[in-house]
Amino acid sequence: MAFDEKHTVQDWLVKRLVGLGWTYEPATHLQRSNTDVLIEEDLMEALVVLNPAIGADEERLDEALPRIRGAVTAASTDGLVVANERLVTFMRGDVNHRYIGTPHDVPLRLVDVDDLANNTYVVSDEVVFGPPGDERRYDVVLFINGLPVVVIEAKTPVKSSVTWLKGAKDIADVYAPEGPSFFAPNVLCASTDGKEFHYGAIGQPATEWLMWGSTQDPYDLDGLPRVERSVDLLLTPQSILSILRDFTLFEDAESGKRKLIPRYPQVEAVEAIHERVISGGDRGLIWHYQGTGKTLLMGFAAVRLLHDPEVGDPTVLVVLDRLDLVEQVARQFKTTGLPMLKVAETTAQLSQMLRDDHRGIVVTTIFRFEDAGVLNDRQNIIVMVDEAHRTQEGSLGERMRTALPNARFFGLTGTPISHKDKNTFKLFGSDTDPGYVLNTYSMERSIADGASVPVHVETRLVEWHLDKEAMEAEFDALAQEEDLTEEERDVLVRKGGTVKTVLLNPDRITAVCTDILDHFTAKVAPLGMKAQVVAYDRDLVVLYEQELNRLIAERGLDLTTQVVMTVGGKDDKQEWKTYELTRAQEAVVKREFNKVGQPPTFLVVTAKLLTGFDAPIEQVMYLDRPLTRHTLFQAITRTNRRFTNPVTGQEKHNGLVVDYIGLGPAIAAALKAADPEAGGKRPVDVAELIPEFLARLAQTFQRFEGIDLVDSSYEALMAAMERIKGQEEKARFWRDFTGVQTLWELLAPRDELDEHEPLYKWLAQVYEASKPGKASEDILWERLGAKTLALVHGHMSNIKVTGTGLEEVIVDPDSIERLRKLAEQGELDIDPERDLLKDPVTLEEVFDTIDARVQRRLKESGGHEVYKTLAEKIERLRKQAAQSASDTIEFLKKALDVAKTAVQAERLEEDGDLDAAVTLLDPNIGALTQIVNEYKPADTPVIVDDVVRDIDTIVKQVSYSGWTQDQGGDRTVRKELRQVLKKYRLPLTGDLFDRAYAYIRENY
Repeated sequence: MAFDEKHTVQDWLVKRLVGLGWTYEPATHLQRSNTDVLIEEDLMEALVVLNPAIGADEERLDEALPRIRGAVTAASTDGLVVANERLVTFMRGDVNHRYIGTPHDVPLRLVDVDDLANNTYVVSDEVVFGPPGDERRYDVVLFINGLPVVVIEAKTPVKSSVTWLKGAKDIADVYAPEGPSFFAPNVLCASTDGKEFHYGAIGQPATEWLMWGSTQDPYDLDGLPRVERSVDLLLTPQSILSILRDFTLFEDAESGKRKLIPRYPQVEAVEAIHERVISGGDRGLIWHYQGTGKTLLMGFAAVRLLHDPEVGDPTVLVVLDRLDLVEQVARQFKTTGLPMLKVAETTAQLSQMLRDDHRGIVVTTIFRFEDAGVLNDRQNIIVMVDEAHRTQEGSLGERMRTALPNARFFGLTGTPISHKDKNTFKLFGSDTDPGYVLNTYSMERSIADGASVPVHVETRLVEWHLDKEAMEAEFDALAQEEDLTEEERDVLVRKGGTVKTVLLNPDRITAVCTDILDHFTAKVAPLGMKAQVVAYDRDLVVLYEQELNRLIAERGLDLTTQVVMTVGGKDDKQEWKTYELTRAQEAVVKREFNKVGQPPTFLVVTAKLLTGFDAPIEQVMYLDRPLTRHTLFQAITRTNRRFTNPVTGQEKHNGLVVDYIGLGPAIAAALKAADPEAGGKRPVDVAELIPEFLARLAQTFQRFEGIDLVDSSYEALMAAMERIKGQEEKARFWRDFTGVQTLWELLAPRDELDEHEPLYKWLAQVYEASKPGKASEDILWERLGAKTLALVHGHMSNIKVTGTGLEEVIVDPDSIERLRKLAEQGELDIDPERDLLKDPVTLEEVFDTIDARVQRRLKESGGHEVYKTLAEKIERLRKQAAQSASDTIEFLKKALDVAKTAVQAERLEEDGDLDAAVTLLDPNIGALTQIVNEYKPADTPVIVDDVVRDIDTIVKQVSYSGWTQDQGGDRTVRKELRQVLKKYRLPLTGDLFDRAYAYIRENY
């Protein structure tokens, strides 16, 4: 019997679903015709049980059923997603109905989302839907109270050309568009081939369907064990009803309405937050990798908390740290229809909402808590702080906690900080949680799930020659000509000797911009994706944009640029005004950037859009600015979002950072997991520090005794300055005040400090006034800065961009595991103890390692053909990788295959049989040799090389492009394979035939 989908995956799936609480009914036994969406008998029974008004008078079914039928059939006229939103509202019990002869509207309940025992759960297979002659057969369907809520497509596990994706495309591209009514009540769809399981929402492209799982499982769990876990966790009646009630939102996008359902880490995090609130906990840290949906997570959490009566009509406060994020989050929350939503745009609005005891969702910024005082002391205020690693350690975070003394605080971050005096773990995490984290979704897990893509780094360092002696001689001449003092010389040396001086060199700017365009047109443009250029500062942003545009015009390229930077400060250059964007205009730029085939192609930035900017279409970031720690991590993960070009179908396999500044060590540090125990504020007894603060404050003010603090005149300030005349006295005052300032930042805000705040602020003003001004330095630089820069640039020569063009693999779990195993087995000359996540191996390093090994053997063997061929292969791969737009991982796999072949050749050479290694040079020969050796009967005398040679020869003769999709071609290959096995008296069925055939089908 053939291993078809019905008798393997489909039957197994139905049996497992029955074990999860579904009752099996063959499709032929369901009380419905092929043109019916609903099992109306089951639905009517549920309506009677769940609706007292219908239970009291079952004739009222004639009022309820037409409304439900109409909502279902409307999918054909109103659109599937619109109809689905209406049905979701019905199934949640949020639609009211006034029965004839009754005075009030009452909820019309189709499903009991709270008491699961009140529903019926049916699983059926081979369910047919559609008019005669145009029917479609759905492999597995789950019904709740007669409503088809889940449709699953099963595919055979024994055909490599038919995968879960084929099943997903059947649902997304054929079944749902052709029979929208059947999918109107749908909660989710799924597809599995027994090797992978993916799920998606109606209207979601099949390529975007994701995997379900658990953060408690190994991140690399795959195959049948992962499929089993996915089914067991996602497809229980409880999980389906939970997704229906708490984890389904609808968003109004430019292309129309879009349905949003959760990823499993979002569900886990929401459930953890909910449980912590219910159990009386007051804090928790959610650490999820960048780009995995923390904004939506907050929306789901708000819905869950608002739906639960046990939480008690809460206020859910979403706190952000940037105005543009408030607008972005508020816009998404509004379009998703989140209930009772308000945005506090000012401090006064926030204070009013909280003092008025507003219930529901409030979106605001951390800055609205400035000097707010106590606003509300309720316990069921739940605060979710996005990007919790920023702004929370200082006085703003303290003021927020003072304003809401009994609130529950949950921090969400992709980059927790644990260094010096900052520690996100200690601030938000509970010591009852492992590592102070309530829920974790790591980058390895995210990439293994396909929720994000790996990020690679390509090093493109810029080299130059500096004639230091000639430059110093010319500088001495300039100083003498201008009659500069030693102090003035030092100012010019300090200002002229910065990183920016090098970056401003016009030849360097041209070299980098030329390389950017060369790289982009070769590797990124063919994929239809876009790029971000990160420059050192706003001066460089402008210069890069101008040079890119000049080169684009010179080459006649169809590419465009757009600067996004902060403009409008009183000291900003006048020429920058042309780049000024309102928040609305910036929002338009970001939307247009995310559109395929629309300008701009490049965003040129320095600080803006490095964090909080979601652009799946961004394939590459050209980085020419030093960044550190969490800022660097956030920046490089701009490129990690999944993306499939809707025009070409081209998928983004990885994000890419092209590094012109030499950030390799910094990137390794940024990717290193933060240590919850490192850094952070030490536990201190605040009560003991207050007397110390007051003593230091009095000591610092002692020198100003007699000056009227209320007097704000210039004369009063000058009187204070007289008390600290002379450099030594100023230095002592600065030292004393810095100690006072440190304690104030640690303690404030506290009621005990309020009466001392005027004195502290007065000392702070004197401190600022006494610090040396920079006006004279600025004037000197204005006069001689251009000459100094020209002098430095004039002695920089031979500027060129160098680098292998090979990408450094930053995160790719499968590749890391393979490298580790080869190193442990001695097949790759890399330290097996090396931590490949913290200290990544570059593709260039792999090539160099393998090449060195092969060259050594080539020399020792006197130039044997085997090693010569392997050396040529690795060099050819090196050149292809440097020039190709293909995924680096593919080149890495091919290089590691060369490494394995080299090791096999070495072993044959040690046995004195190096000539036999010639067969290893053909990977098909090597693989088939291994299969025949492993699966031939132990007592069968056979020359394996002859068997393999004959199989390879005959298969190459009879196979052709597409033979696996053609029954005739498939039959011919099977027949010829059996003829070879028969010739050598080997078994015609069993493992040997099956393994050999499976390999041939995949590789010939």
